[in-house]
Amino acid sequence: MFDAVIFLLSPLLYLINKIIPLSKEKVLFYSKRGLFHGNPKYFYYYLIEKKWGRPLWVTNSKDVYNDLRKEYSTKNLVLRKGIIGNIKYIYHYLTSSSLIIRGRNDCWHILRYTKTKRRKIINVGHGVLVPGTKKTGIEIRSSGRSIKKEIRRRRAVTYYTMCSEIEKYTRSAAYFVNLNNFIVTGVPQSDVVINNMGNKQNIYQLLNKLIQPKVNFEKIILYTPTHRDAGRWKDSVHPSTFFPFNDFHIDQLKAFLTNNRAILILRTHDNENEFGFGDQLQVKSIVDNDRIFYFSHSILAEVNEILPAVDLLISDYSTIAVDFLLCNKPIIYVPYDLKDYHRGIVLDYDSWTPGEKVYDFEQFLKTAQEYLINPGKDSEERERIKRMFHQHLDGNSCERILRLIQN
Repeated sequence: MFDAVIFLLSPLLYLINKIIPLSKEKVLFYSKRGLFHGNPKYFYYYLIEKKWGRPLWVTNSKDVYNDLRKEYSTKNLVLRKGIIGNIKYIYHYLTSSSLIIRGRNDCWHILRYTKTKRRKIINVGHGVLVPGTKKTGIEIRSSGRSIKKEIRRRRAVTYYTMCSEIEKYTRSAAYFVNLNNFIVTGVPQSDVVINNMGNKQNIYQLLNKLIQPKVNFEKIILYTPTHRDAGRWKDSVHPSTFFPFNDFHIDQLKAFLTNNRAILILRTHDNENEFGFGDQLQVKSIVDNDRIFYFSHSILAEVNEILPAVDLLISDYSTIAVDFLLCNKPIIYVPYDLKDYHRGIVLDYDSWTPGEKVYDFEQFLKTAQEYLINPGKDSEERERIKRMFHQHLDGNSCERILRLIQN
């Protein structure tokens, strides 16, 4: 309904957008489904704490709005609900000088009719994409018309924040967007990891609050596969699978964790946060609430906040592995569907993933034990890849993004 109204009003919005004065300090924040998370969230935090300008978080969720107003002033929130709420939203949009977005669709419902060089659109992204792990370009299944639409959306962005020069060049080529639109600032989620490296005790306290019942542990293993886009295309693969090994035995896993005084945290991608029945059964068959726990996004909104305390990461093609490189701790890769993974591998996978690749459970247990005993194994390779994909290691990415707004 809202999109239809915007379409009908688009000629008027276009004219108003050309002449209305913009507030240099008004910044609108968008995120997937209006949820309060990711890079936009941490940059919003930064501006609030710095008391700079007037950051406004945009959401169409009453639950998100009600949660946020417990902590923030309603002057820093915009609820896109009802006639009054949407009128306020349109007003704030038209008078804002900058928009912070996470994905290409976040504000396209109104941006498509109101593009102007006077207003900066800064895409702070979801995560760092390494060329060897995931496609970053226009989806190859798109028709010619869809590709043109995608390019229009991507080119509407003023700046994309990047973590390195190599990511900058890769994204530019993949997005069909001018190289000058990609700025190496670092991203807020990396700041979270870097600035919490000395706060491991606080992270342990947080985990002890989240884990029920209580358990004594000395090691933390985090398992975070990426999503598979299941169901979106006819030839898509199944949703992500934990421990996709024919020789997997839950009793052996529990014994391994007990012997190493470790806990295992399972975490799915936010695109797979709403499980189908079969996926629920898979997780429940592993979780024992003794040393194996499932941390949904409702339990832990931001997994980057606990990375400095994690001793071993298990992943596949997820961007979280690139964030975890900031900690220089062991990573086990489980590329069980490397040939079928529909989002594709751009370059040689092994060259960009500094850790052991495992394909059966026996190999997994052996590798995990080696890494827990000797976390320095593969350290030099992890450090080399980290330096390639994290140009800024000072934890000041938000400061650099703010300069994009101010300049």
